[in-house]
Amino acid sequence: MNIFAILACLSFYSALYLFYFFFVREQNPLLLFAAIALLIFTIILIPYPHEHRRRGFDSTLTWGNYLLYPLITWWKIFILPISWLLALIYKD
Repeated sequence: MNIFAILACLSFYSALYLFYFFFVREQNPLLLFAAIALLIFTIILIPYPHEHRRRGFDSTLTWGNYLLYPLITWWKIFILPISWLLALIYKD
């Protein structure tokens, strides 16, 4: 289990959800800056294909032929923390 892969997925989907929240619900520029910072953090965490740590990164969150792409198949799990946090901050 590679912690960098989990952090990359978490920060990627948190950034996407912050972009969504910025354009749909709340026009707070801090949300936009946080989303951009999380995308930059995601780019920093993902290793290049020729790096040695790429193998452990790719094998995280996969079991056989199922759930091969964690950035595509695990999105509901990775948006939960940011959606709960924004729900606490922006109560209706």
